[in-house]
Amino acid sequence: MKRSQLHTLTILFVSLLIFTACSKKDREPTLIITAQGLNGTPVEGATVHVWPTEDIAIDTTNDGTPIPRGDRDETMDKTGVTDALGEITFVFPFSAVLDVDVIYTLATSDSTSSILEGHKVVKIEVIEQKEEENIFNELVYVE
Repeated sequence: MKRSQLHTLTILFVSLLIFTACSKKDREPTLIITAQGLNGTPVEGATVHVWPTEDIAIDTTNDGTPIPRGDRDETMDKTGVTDALGEITFVFPFSAVLDVDVIYTLATSDSTSSILEGHKVVKIEVIEQKEEENIFNELVYVE
């Protein structure tokens, strides 16, 4: 009798372990922006500004509850500077359609400078998956 109970408990424990290990989890979107010149070279030191597109932003969490406008603006409006590879990474808590602006000031040999700009609209989504990553790679050309 005890052997049967032990066997049943073991099966239940292993089943629970497998179920929890294989369950899907919400993964916040990671947005990697790569800034490049038209010749394909990475642009180091470019300022990248990412914010929710006003007209078509997704204004709900995964369960459909509305995101208060102030909360969305504070958590979804991000700015940073690209590294030597021309990349910058942002992590967002919600799905959204985002505007991406890249601005780079190029110093020339005659002590003047010119401003190079790039713009793109991207969509990111929180997804339910087993994998650990939810990465969106976007390339923005500056000209």
